[in-house]
Amino acid sequence: MAEACLVARGITKKFFRKGRESAQWFDAVSKADLQLAPGEFCVLMGRSGSGKSTLLNMAGGLLEPSEGAVLLQGDDLYALPDGERSRMRNERIGVVPQGQTPLHSLTVVQNVTLPYLMYRSDDGVEARALELLDSLGVKHLADAYPRELSGGEMRRMAIARALVCDPAVVLADEPTSDLDDENTQVVLQKLRDVANGGAAVLVATHDQAALSFADRVLRMDAGVLMDA
Repeated sequence: MAEACLVARGITKKFFRKGRESAQWFDAVSKADLQLAPGEFCVLMGRSGSGKSTLLNMAGGLLEPSEGAVLLQGDDLYALPDGERSRMRNERIGVVPQGQTPLHSLTVVQNVTLPYLMYRSDDGVEARALELLDSLGVKHLADAYPRELSGGEMRRMAIARALVCDPAVVLADEPTSDLDDENTQVVLQKLRDVANGGAAVLVATHDQAALSFADRVLRMDAGVLMDA
């Protein structure tokens, strides 16, 4: 296997939880080690609340670990100033969030091109965005607004947005939620193709259909990351 492009070492995230009778710190993720190699499609399974989203957010530069480090192609993400980390994340990591996060004042194609245009000039990115939307079966919605889309259509728009910068790492949190069986296969095949093209892909999901696309399967249980 190729040398890992994303390495997480001992990452832990602690949160404070206050109940009626007690208050305490707890580990949403505990001392997790993770390596993702170029060309690898890795699936992360686990129950809701097991820490999958927290792990992805730390790996993606969105949530600073309480302990540990995340290295992206050798660079320590959380040792960088916020501005540098944001730019590196934009250039090298594509994140598909679990929730719906469109800008409702922009069309579908404008939402998809936005991450690219944050740090680059418009050098044909709309054609790239339309190609991605087409591969996900939603090109016909390019000029629609998010309010006109179903949940599954917005999910596919978010996947196109995550891929528009040709990231080295793709982190997808429940990318097939809101999708029927046919479009689930379309999305998983697209992510498999992205891995085949050289990206490292990590998909956190409950969807058993993802397992047939995976090179490796991991599991989260009560904040602990392990091989499945």
